Formats: sequence, structure tokens, C-alpha cells
Amino acid sequence: MPPHSVRLLNADDAPAFRALRLQALLAAPHAFGASPEEESALPLAQLAQRLTPGPGQAVFGHGAPLDSCIGLLRQAALKQAHKALIWGMYVAPALRGSGLGRALLQAAIARAEAMPGLQQLHLSVTQGNTAALRLYRSLGFEAYGCEPAALRVHGRDLDEILMIRRLRGA
Repeated sequence: MPPHSVRLLNADDAPAFRALRLQALLAAPHAFGASPEEESALPLAQLAQRLTPGPGQAVFGHGAPLDSCIGLLRQAALKQAHKALIWGMYVAPALRGSGLGRALLQAAIARAEAMPGLQQLHLSVTQGNTAALRLYRSLGFEAYGCEPAALRVHGRDLDEILMIRRLRGA
């Protein structure tokens, strides 16, 4: 597989990120907690703030135009600051199976491992998403629970598998 050029996104990427995020939410509503309606209503300035790299947050992307992304957000509460969440991972259908998802997740893991005091990465995945589960497990994530009816999409309840990856030094 060819190496993929994954880059850290910033506030300037907000319009492209919004377009990609809406594409993802429409194409795979079962894979995300957000809805296209909620995402469309977010002010662009708020989205730009979400994309601004900081000591506890980062969003990575690929492509021009942007075609894939992944987010990392450290918990802000003092008693939970040893944990971070992987969110919003999306790879354009034409690029699935190319190793891009792995490259995105590895970039987020590397960023997390550089955060002082961070010990755990958490994510959730819709039950039945075998390709995503296989990728997450291959990079050290382990299932620790299942949230029944975590999402309700088009009147159908979907369970989410909760996963954790302990970081180096944890």
C-alpha cells in the first residue's frame, strides 16, 4: 500500500471539513452521533475552533479536497484528563482498504502519546462495522463494553461497542 499524506488540520480547513463531515453524516448516519441538521447549524467559527490544534485536541485529514478525517479530544475535567476520545473518523468510500484509515488512526495515536499524562484512548463503533472493528483491534484497541441503543437512526436502535487503548507508560 502506498503511504498516505496525513496532515494536521487547522481553522482554515473549516469550510472543507464541514463539507466532508456533512458527506460522512449523510453517507453513514449509523456511524456518527451527530446529524447533518446539527452539523449544518454549527457556526463556521465554532467549527474552526474545533479544528484549531491545541494541547488537548487535534483533527487530522487527507486529500485536497479533503476526503478523510479523524479527531482527537482530551477530556477537560481534572479527574478525567488522563483520557482522550477518538471521534469523527471517516474515510471516503473510494479510499477504504487502502491503508488510509490506519494512517489516520496512527497519526491520532502518535499525537495522543505525545500528550503529557494521557493514559487512555477511547472510541466507540457501531456494532456490525466489522472493518472498523478489525482496524481498531489491529492497533491495540480492546472492547470493554457495549452501549445498547446508543444511537437511534431512522427509528432503528443501534448498539455501540466501547473500546479502549492504553498508551505507552500507562
